[in-house]
Amino acid sequence: MESWITSSVTVFVALALVSELLERWRPARRVNRLRHIVTDLGSFGFAVLLNRSIDALLAPVVAAHAPDSVAAALSGLRGLPTWAKIGLAVVIADFCLYWIHRAQHTWDWAWRTHAWHHSIEELYWFSGFRTSFLHSLVYNIPQVAIPVLLLGMGTFETAICFAIGMVIQFWEHVNWRVDLGKLDRVMVTPDYHRVHHSVTDRPQKNLAPTFSIWDRMFGTWVDPRTVPLETPLGIGEPIPKKAVPRMLAGV
Repeated sequence: MESWITSSVTVFVALALVSELLERWRPARRVNRLRHIVTDLGSFGFAVLLNRSIDALLAPVVAAHAPDSVAAALSGLRGLPTWAKIGLAVVIADFCLYWIHRAQHTWDWAWRTHAWHHSIEELYWFSGFRTSFLHSLVYNIPQVAIPVLLLGMGTFETAICFAIGMVIQFWEHVNWRVDLGKLDRVMVTPDYHRVHHSVTDRPQKNLAPTFSIWDRMFGTWVDPRTVPLETPLGIGEPIPKKAVPRMLAGV
């Protein structure tokens, strides 16, 4: 456990430093980091605590209650090389998260689990950790079940998947202007995800966390080059202080 925590902290610090340098080198838009710094700090601490707690609780439960018949049926997948299992886990998890995310923008009850994340008005690498309890719980289910139950990954392999997930979290929220060329037909970019956070009907679009191909396949794609860079972000209305606890819970 201690080595896991040390590795996680190391990955986080490295990503934070890289993201900070990229944002200062070529920021996509003007950001007032101090505007919601207290909220962002509190949300970050809340998100980390929830993520680690949920993972610690879910992983043993999933592993202990996986039927033997499931293990036998999945033996072929579980016998794949590590690199193949990690790649498969990332793709399958991303596909599942696309549909979870789409549900959050389709039904009112699901939107309540996600509204706190969309309260972000100053989008940069640190603000992306603003998530509710139910949001974290729902997202962690496939992120734990796929590597543990489906692919039978060990500690080392799941640690790599966790690191990749952290990279994606930083990448999609970083305030950095980057052009991936033809690769953006497949991969989500910061500009791509920023469109999703805009105060328009576009939150219904660009839902994919990692692979933009899902949005193209299922009709939720918007070309970020068609959206003005300074388009306001957030939910378009002030949030009463008394509503914050409910939004943090996701209910």
